[in-house]
Amino acid sequence: MHTVTYAIGDIHGRLDLLEDLLGKVEGDAEARGVRARIVFTGDYVDRGADSRGVIERLMAGPKRSQDEFVCLRGNHDDLFVRAITLGEGLPDWAWLLYWHTVVSYGLDRQSARDSDPTLNRHAEFLAGLPLTHDDGTHLFVHAGIRPGVALDLQAEQDLLWIRHEFLDYDGPLPRRVVHGHTIIGDLPIVTANRISIDTGAFQSGILTAAVIDGPEISFLQAVGEPDRSAVVREFELRAIVHGRVASPIALQAQCDYLEGRIGLADLQQLSDV
Repeated sequence: MHTVTYAIGDIHGRLDLLEDLLGKVEGDAEARGVRARIVFTGDYVDRGADSRGVIERLMAGPKRSQDEFVCLRGNHDDLFVRAITLGEGLPDWAWLLYWHTVVSYGLDRQSARDSDPTLNRHAEFLAGLPLTHDDGTHLFVHAGIRPGVALDLQAEQDLLWIRHEFLDYDGPLPRRVVHGHTIIGDLPIVTANRISIDTGAFQSGILTAAVIDGPEISFLQAVGEPDRSAVVREFELRAIVHGRVASPIALQAQCDYLEGRIGLADLQQLSDV
């Protein structure tokens, strides 16, 4: 049976969008009469409301027996594992996300510090995930690769975290790279050397899958509502990272956004005041 690859970008706790998109993938594969290889490019946890549910869904595997899940590890997944296994060494912004994430496990800060079997099981699953999937034509990875470095010499730090050195490079690469990690708007980006599929599910309500069938590239999307609480937390993170204190205008804008009185563009503008 012919195999079509479906690459799904950063989920970040949006189980609702994941279930919707997987249904569309299954329907598309059935209509084509093909086997689906579903490659997830990482970042399953943090930000959205149901990181626990997302990991459980991935661990359960595909519903159709002929299909296959290939799960890669993202930088947020890596931080999640470190928080559970080491309990130290993370930046403040990562701890803020982690303490929100464990709420989806029915835990608080105190109980999450104890040995929780589900947290440990999920950390073991994520820690064992590969960083790349290479089909000979496309390389699937969370963040990208460092140009000029052979694929077998790529550093883990780059595969999980690289941005501009990769995104700004328009020259040839050993493979066309399919990646997430950097939000690029509501629509994916396709260039000669890469396919970018992180459409910011937590803030846009849009989760994207690239459909790769030989030379043919198309897309499927699950579309829902933004997670407004997750968006506001993201602005809190930016303040922590840049050592800023939010102004009264910015704090009011966050409240207005949470209540649906303003949109994301207005929140971004007012948060800079």
